[in-house]
Amino acid sequence: MRVEFLLEEESAEAALRILLPRLLPAHYTPKLRVFRGCQDLLKQLTTVLKGYKRRLEQPGQQDLRVVVLVDADGIAERRRQELEQAATEAGLLTYAQAAGQQPFYVVNTLAVQELEAWFLGDPLAIQAAYPRVRPQHFSGLPDNPDTVAEAWETLLRVLQKADPKATKAKVRWAETIAPHLDIARNSSPSFQYFRQCLARLE
Repeated sequence: MRVEFLLEEESAEAALRILLPRLLPAHYTPKLRVFRGCQDLLKQLTTVLKGYKRRLEQPGQQDLRVVVLVDADGIAERRRQELEQAATEAGLLTYAQAAGQQPFYVVNTLAVQELEAWFLGDPLAIQAAYPRVRPQHFSGLPDNPDTVAEAWETLLRVLQKADPKATKAKVRWAETIAPHLDIARNSSPSFQYFRQCLARLE
């Protein structure tokens, strides 16, 4: 099974390169394609999906699935509608649209509100990656990290409590925190939905 991931930024690529071996069966072959931000991805999405549709119509190419991952950025429902509409215009059935055992080819997923919420969903992973971070540095944060409006800024503040010299470094955060993430323990609902969707690929 070939699974192609369409991503909006390099930090998502860095995280998934580490996480996918734990989220996908060994016989799945992932390929990651990074766009220049969410708007660039959305602008090209219908055209890109139409290309996949043509490939799926070729003999022996039906083992392809496409996973789209973008940040919700506070407009989750609008983002979902945009992603689903692009797939509909391309003529591809999505996970959300499939009924019963209908085969689907596109999975649209969101990091709510941002990818860094997935990291905040596992404080122990952050502490393992950055040993100077202590439990009290997460004081005041909600149990559900998807409700944090500014996830990367919040993660930066947590790190700065431990090290005032810490700066924004989204790719490095992904590379250092993702290896320590506990898949089952993560409290981000959008991460668990992403995990659930990958488990349904067949």
